[in-house]
Amino acid sequence: MQTLPITPSFSVADQIDERDIDTLAAAGFKSVICNRPDSEGGTPSERIRAACERHGMKFFLQPVGYGGLDVADGDTFGRILQQCDEPALGYCRSGRRTTALWAIAAAPLAGVPAVLQRAARIGIGLEELSPVLVRSAARSDPPYAPRSDPAGRERFTRLWIGER
Repeated sequence: MQTLPITPSFSVADQIDERDIDTLAAAGFKSVICNRPDSEGGTPSERIRAACERHGMKFFLQPVGYGGLDVADGDTFGRILQQCDEPALGYCRSGRRTTALWAIAAAPLAGVPAVLQRAARIGIGLEELSPVLVRSAARSDPPYAPRSDPAGRERFTRLWIGER
């Protein structure tokens, strides 16, 4: 398992197994998000969930494929982030699709150049997702960080977009 920090509160990783939860808990992680469908192999999400529960960590499941990611997937990811205790870790097979979901969710508040740059800093190129990122960024009022909830919007920006 290799963790790659996107923000001080959010990192991504490749596939983890239940033994990795001991390491993540010792490192202070409070939430885990699985973006890998169990049908792809690896440790089943229910075993990861059980290991998280044993450590008092929150666990969220949003299994998606990389192909076909859209704004709605980013909205779901944004809503999950708003429920996470920090620091949080999202994982999939390589960390790429979790980074893509973060970028789609962050784009309305950070902008496309910033999320592409942040992803590139951890070695993940997302240029092929530019059309989705542009559509997401065009929204000034995402449902997981609406202007009508200034505290929630500020929390999202501080934790999940905040610069490292």
